[in-house]
Amino acid sequence: MTVKAEKEPILKAAKYVYNFDRMAYYNRASKKAFSVEWVEDHSDEELRRALAEPNDSDSWQLYAEPRPPQGVIQEFLADINR
Repeated sequence: MTVKAEKEPILKAAKYVYNFDRMAYYNRASKKAFSVEWVEDHSDEELRRALAEPNDSDSWQLYAEPRPPQGVIQEFLADINR
């Protein structure tokens, strides 16, 4: 699955990196991650709004539908926090 051409530049401009193994975009500075499915299922406007939302916590904000099991989330976070 790939992100539509009009959405990938939005993510790249916001400094999101694609993880091929997990099929997700993430940004360590903002501590946010978006699954490809979430990006595809939401409009450009919804994506921009989610990117702009501040993350005031020390935890990662994950945007995924359906939400993966906690074990998968922990593995993903371990991978990207290396």
